[in-house]
Amino acid sequence: MKKDKKIKELDDWLEKSTDEDFILQDTPIINDHDHVIFDYDFDQILTIDNNKGIFEYKRNGVQDYVLNKLKKKNVSDIPCGIDLHGETVKDAIVKIDDFFSNSYRNNIEHIKVICGKGTNSIDNLPKIKITVQAYIKKSLIVNAACTARDKDGGIGVIKIKLKN
Repeated sequence: MKKDKKIKELDDWLEKSTDEDFILQDTPIINDHDHVIFDYDFDQILTIDNNKGIFEYKRNGVQDYVLNKLKKKNVSDIPCGIDLHGETVKDAIVKIDDFFSNSYRNNIEHIKVICGKGTNSIDNLPKIKITVQAYIKKSLIVNAACTARDKDGGIGVIKIKLKN
């Protein structure tokens, strides 16, 4: 096709079209793609992640070295973090959703979430830790995540690498 050649049918259609022709049908419009739609039901969350110990996650398409580099990073080198000790599952989800979104919008590359080990929770089940892990797996803005080394808080702290 030659440069600047017009397609008559396309020009006719564009001339007759209205704004409604450009709206995708049956597709929700998401203005803020960094929010995760997440259920507050803990039993549902357990189906996404039920790991109580060491956590490692890498989004599909992310190279191994990104996770390996994050594992070596000291928690003290990550200034941006949130502490979720004492929160309910519902409140924790709201707080991490806001925290992740704000961090992503402000181009923060690494964040940490202090969720605790769950030793004081009912049935010694670390609900907040499991909730954060499930949230990470559902998030589109997380490239990699892992628990901290024992000297930095161990399984009670999660280090996260956000998309750039």
